[in-house]
Amino acid sequence: MNEASQGGHVGHVNGGVTPGSIWFVSRDGRAQTGPFTLEQIEAMVMSRELVPMSLVWRDGLPAWITASQAPEISHLFARVPQGGPGRTFPVPPRGNMNIPAPELAPVRKSSGGLIALLIGGGVVLLSCLIIVPMIGIMLPALGKARSSARQLKDSTQVRGVHQGMVLWAQGTPDIYPTPSWLDKGNTTLAAGSEKDLPRHVASILIFNGFMPPELMVSPAESNPMIAPDVAYMYDSPAGTAHADPKLALWDPGFKAVAEDTGTFGRAKPGTPGNLSYAFMPFVVGRKAKWSNTFQSTEAIIGNRGPAYTAVGNGAGLRWTLVNSGPSGGGNTPIGTGSNTLLIHGGRTTWEGNIVYNDNSVSFETTPDPVSTPFTFTGLSAGQAVHPDNLFVNENDATRNPDGTNGI
Repeated sequence: MNEASQGGHVGHVNGGVTPGSIWFVSRDGRAQTGPFTLEQIEAMVMSRELVPMSLVWRDGLPAWITASQAPEISHLFARVPQGGPGRTFPVPPRGNMNIPAPELAPVRKSSGGLIALLIGGGVVLLSCLIIVPMIGIMLPALGKARSSARQLKDSTQVRGVHQGMVLWAQGTPDIYPTPSWLDKGNTTLAAGSEKDLPRHVASILIFNGFMPPELMVSPAESNPMIAPDVAYMYDSPAGTAHADPKLALWDPGFKAVAEDTGTFGRAKPGTPGNLSYAFMPFVVGRKAKWSNTFQSTEAIIGNRGPAYTAVGNGAGLRWTLVNSGPSGGGNTPIGTGSNTLLIHGGRTTWEGNIVYNDNSVSFETTPDPVSTPFTFTGLSAGQAVHPDNLFVNENDATRNPDGTNGI
């Protein structure tokens, strides 16, 4: 801090200044400035920096007094010019004079200070009584608002994935990305390997620039082992079946879940999966629906779901979560212990965004929404139509769960 900002300076002793002519000033009754010469005090009066009620003190005075009470200063106020800008006073150079100034006299407190304190304390107490319960009310509401925001962002994102699939279909006979059809020459994966898998469908869309890897991970993802593929290889990906990786049609190292390993290039144990969403299996009767049909009853892509088991059979069948713990290496059906329940719902129910073939998005709260009617050929005519379970491979005739071998 420089001298000019200190608020007061000491004059030279050998300049003819005596201790009795040195003044200290307090404008607010708390902090003191000085010392000042009487000439500086006059300049402060003329510039209105010092007013009659300002406190002053000099050596020889028993206590602080108002400027109007000091005979050396009080007469100066009669000469203060009316109106016009005030002028500043000259600041002499700092010297070595040290004059002890007494502490400011304590300000007498009125009962108003106690009243203000009581009022202030009452306001704080009242605020606590009001705000604390409000926090208890607002926290669940805030959590619900954040959950709704994630759900909305996720619905926009998964709809964008389907839009990428529609754009892809415009360059083919209206068929969505089908790895086995695309890789007929086996330049990406070896003949006989599983090609029509969700991870390869997603990788085709990324490899051809329809979306970035980040779009394949939901903003509401609940599994810490699902993360964007930051090492995605757009050129000459590793792990392809052909000797020349430049002929690859997608990066086979892209993973769906952490358990994906084997002959998929970069897919190594312990590394995160890269896909939050599930696709409709385009096999058997559903193969014809794996295209740009614009049908609002055909679920194409959506949030992943848990495993369900059937209670009863036929027309009276109902679905319940498989009672199971965490994943057993990716081969055990996971129900109540599935992370997919936490994407939008809770530990007892599944909720998620589903995109239908007309590119509409619906936030479903059951695994078999009424928007997916299916006619089961083995049931009587009056009981043949039931909602299709999004996460179970049902027998087209009996409605009972079928095995997933060979899919």
